[in-house]
Amino acid sequence: MRKSIVPVVLCAVAILTACGGSKTEEPASIFETVETEKAQQEADETKDPGQVADETPAQQTENSGEGVEQITNEQAFNAVMNYCKSVNPDFSAEINTEGYTEYWDTTTDESGEILVIYRSYTGAQTRYHINPSTGEAYVTELVPGIIDEEQPTGETFNARDFLE
Repeated sequence: MRKSIVPVVLCAVAILTACGGSKTEEPASIFETVETEKAQQEADETKDPGQVADETPAQQTENSGEGVEQITNEQAFNAVMNYCKSVNPDFSAEINTEGYTEYWDTTTDESGEILVIYRSYTGAQTRYHINPSTGEAYVTELVPGIIDEEQPTGETFNARDFLE
């Protein structure tokens, strides 16, 4: 009897998780992020030299990028796709069109870190956190309703190694 109850409970939890509403705010889409980046660039261009002199050395280093080109959201997304293909040769980034809610999204968080998020049809989210300056990346998982805090997976890589 115990053997038949466990699969039923697991199926019920999976169905309730997939059908449950999301209590978390959805991240901004890549299009909103691009608009934000353009606005930031325009603001940087309109700064007068006095404002730049008032910045702390840490802010100047952060803004200058130390001569290293910053990774864009599009490059980060492509690097994650290439990383996934290197880890799993059967990987396909195609979205299932059979009525499941499944998607990829790229956004930038408050700290400037690029997030590439995959939401599976079960509601689980795999989040790739990428430092745009160094390319250092780590992976976390979030399963709303089951695990409400991001859990590190232990996966790390450098996105610059997976740029084409």
